Amino acid sequence: MKALTNSAKPKLLILTSSFPSGPADETCGYIRDFARSLSLEFEVQVLAPPDRNAIDWPADDFTLARSSSLFPGSVEMFQATRDFNGLAANNIGAWVAFTCSFGLFFIKAIRLAARSDVVCSHWLVPSGLAGALIAKLTRKPHIVVEHSGALRLLSRVRGGRQLARFVASASERIVIVSEDLRRKFIELCPDQKDKVEVIPMGVRVNEAAGQSRGVVRPRIAHCISPAASDKPAILFIGRLTEVKGVDVLLRAMGRVESARLVIAGEGEQRPYLEAIAGELALDAVFPGQVDASERDQLLAQSKVVVVPSRVLQSGRTEGTPVVCLEAMAAGRPVIAARVGGLAEIIVDGHNGLLFEADDELALAEKLNLLISDSGLCEELGINARLTAAEHSWLRVGSRFAGIIKSSLNKNDRVLDDQEPGRSFARF
Repeated sequence: MKALTNSAKPKLLILTSSFPSGPADETCGYIRDFARSLSLEFEVQVLAPPDRNAIDWPADDFTLARSSSLFPGSVEMFQATRDFNGLAANNIGAWVAFTCSFGLFFIKAIRLAARSDVVCSHWLVPSGLAGALIAKLTRKPHIVVEHSGALRLLSRVRGGRQLARFVASASERIVIVSEDLRRKFIELCPDQKDKVEVIPMGVRVNEAAGQSRGVVRPRIAHCISPAASDKPAILFIGRLTEVKGVDVLLRAMGRVESARLVIAGEGEQRPYLEAIAGELALDAVFPGQVDASERDQLLAQSKVVVVPSRVLQSGRTEGTPVVCLEAMAAGRPVIAARVGGLAEIIVDGHNGLLFEADDELALAEKLNLLISDSGLCEELGINARLTAAEHSWLRVGSRFAGIIKSSLNKNDRVLDDQEPGRSFARF
């Protein structure tokens, strides 16, 4: 580990299994914003998997590298914009491709780590595993951030508990995005509980509601503009997967009068959800995946945002969906299921409304309440903005920077004790 002058920024390597295909893509956009927020304190390098839809990343506050792949995109599960949760259901060929691609990712990670001072991984696996191996091999400090999916996967697969414990034991700190997930992690790794801290991802409060750079595509604006409909717009943004609970929202909308539903996103459930909307004869549109400026325009033109997440039979649920904070930053009242970290962000009746997961009747009641009560909408929106400000990337990034600096300083003290006379100037 080389000495740094007081003016030099420490070098931070961020490992992630998910990353946007371009600056305007919002697929796990919080990882991009995480990297930007830490660039004030660190020289940031991000390593992400390959992405067949990726564009050349322009100059940014961080440097982006992608690992290589030996396989075509049709069989390659290790891609930065794909959900790995379906991997277990795939055939042996998909597993072989995934393992080979992870190997290439790890080789590139260890090369980049040689030029870095500290490593931060998002998700316990696969990135956290790579970071833990690097920490064992190089003795460089490692921090792992868990969002939900990997934790649930490790809790139900053979050998998952041992793998989680290995990653945790090789990490200086474990950051979990919600208190609910913290409890689940401690059940899996009780001997690592003293390393755990809860920090939700942040939100760009100064870029909400149409203030971000970019051009709004006409097809998005037309979906809910006053010219297209005089009905209040109900908005959902996210991946169209089972855990998101969009089918509950559709069935609730069958009990809501004089409202238009906008479901923005892509996923394997889209045909199923469109079929439900057709059967119920809903005034609903599916504009597909949206970029940052389109998202902001949708938020600005919506009356209510719904986050109808659920708990699957496997026990899987979400951590704290970032779209909840994005909607709050835009001053929009949010109706959310009482699951995961959502109930930790929303105080029912103060900065949003909560309903029990999968209860379409309760959701319909909440929707009708907000549609008919503009005063309540305004009050919830004002309080929502205040909550979002508490989770700005400026604040969240500062908290993560403190954890990373602490890990660096602790690592230096350990090395100094092991090798007398060796010191590292850092801050």
